[in-house]
Amino acid sequence: MSIGQREPDARLLNIFAYGSVVSTYILILIGGYVTTSNSGLGCGESWPSCNGAIFPSLNNPAQVIEFSHRIFNLVVAFFVIGTALLAWTRYRPAHNVVLFSTASFVGLFAQVILGMVTVTSELNPLVSAAHLGLASAVLALVVVNAVMVWNLRSVPVEFQR
Repeated sequence: MSIGQREPDARLLNIFAYGSVVSTYILILIGGYVTTSNSGLGCGESWPSCNGAIFPSLNNPAQVIEFSHRIFNLVVAFFVIGTALLAWTRYRPAHNVVLFSTASFVGLFAQVILGMVTVTSELNPLVSAAHLGLASAVLALVVVNAVMVWNLRSVPVEFQR
């Protein structure tokens, strides 16, 4: 195999790692829109429900905007958890990938809890700032992890005799 050829197994890890980066970035953009549109309490102080209902009222734009942020988190969770599971099960020797996949998973879990606290604390400015700060940290973790996955892409050249 020459440098630059990918292992057949690595394609799935690449999809999950890069999907984690893209989806996390999109989630932060949606979160920014929630904030700037003053939709942060569109679903009231209830979490994970929306004003006590499973789904938001489609007649209330603030509810739809806030709820879309909550729902898109499931996309991010799919990619982050998928990356972590692949790292833990198939890429144990790649210690950096396991480390950053695990840190991304833990960070995302903490972010979900902090998101709940943000809503239930009526958007306390300190909690909201911490929510944004942790979101930035999670984005940094998934980006670093994607770089570590990228570094797995090539295998050493084997010389033929």
